[in-house]
Amino acid sequence: MFVFLDGVGIGPPDPQVNPFLVASRRTWQMLFGRGWPVIEGQRADVGLWWRANGARLYAADASLGVPGLPQSGTGTTSLLTGVNAARLLGRHEGPFPPAPLHPVLRQHSLFVRVRALGGTVTLANAFPPHYLERLARGRARRTTMTRAALAAGIRLRGLHELQQGLAVSAFVTNERWNRVAPTIPIISPEEAGARLAKLARAHTLTAFEFFQTDHAGHRRDMAWAIRVVELVDRLLAGLLANADPEETLVLVASDHGNCEDLSTNRHTHNPVPVLVWGRVAPDAPEIRQITDVVPFVLHHVGSRADEKSPRPNRGP
Repeated sequence: MFVFLDGVGIGPPDPQVNPFLVASRRTWQMLFGRGWPVIEGQRADVGLWWRANGARLYAADASLGVPGLPQSGTGTTSLLTGVNAARLLGRHEGPFPPAPLHPVLRQHSLFVRVRALGGTVTLANAFPPHYLERLARGRARRTTMTRAALAAGIRLRGLHELQQGLAVSAFVTNERWNRVAPTIPIISPEEAGARLAKLARAHTLTAFEFFQTDHAGHRRDMAWAIRVVELVDRLLAGLLANADPEETLVLVASDHGNCEDLSTNRHTHNPVPVLVWGRVAPDAPEIRQITDVVPFVLHHVGSRADEKSPRPNRGP
């Protein structure tokens, strides 16, 4: 289960600008027994930071050796493909992936590569009818994850799946959907997390994209940012409560920093947190930058496939 949080970094230890230090984070506390990670002094170490209760926290570099502030178009492409898209392009760019990166998404995305290993892949997000109509006419803008999913032949989920409990709104609780379609019930973040766990059990790779963290960061709205952080924490509570760590690996990652430092409305150079929960193979690759997430996931998928493949009968 891959939960993508747009615009979340490991920020300063200042509760005046870092909403992660103010918001309630019961799930995080349950996992690690401590508060949200912060950069202390000039610390920007990457790699494994914490390990506790079946969870690991990595700090991953999102700048990737390219000058300028990381952006979503190149950052999410790097996160989803393992290719340093900013270096390939010669700059950071966003919010959408520029045309030169479209072939990279078609050929190297995690979705395509898991399918090539014989796995099943789905995107949990529900898309509203007006977006799907615009998409059919070739008029809809596509986030990096949406473009990668479509390039891999993944069918987007919509109103019907949301009504059946087989999709999750990008706003999690269905609030905005309910305003225009009253038949769509308001659900708790925990229920949305349970839906993600259900989808994860049915597919080799399930992805979910959440962008409100980035929006709140750009607005520098502390009250909104706190609500969003608590929403994500409760979503993860429902996901973890309904997932078996022996069967489902949950990975939460971001493409660049933003929401962790409301002293600016721009992105940051801060490392991003990568949370991994569940049974990890002992020889799993290290995560030190966002391009390491794809090798990590592919190693896990390959390891689980080896475990489930029939062993030859060697006799008594």
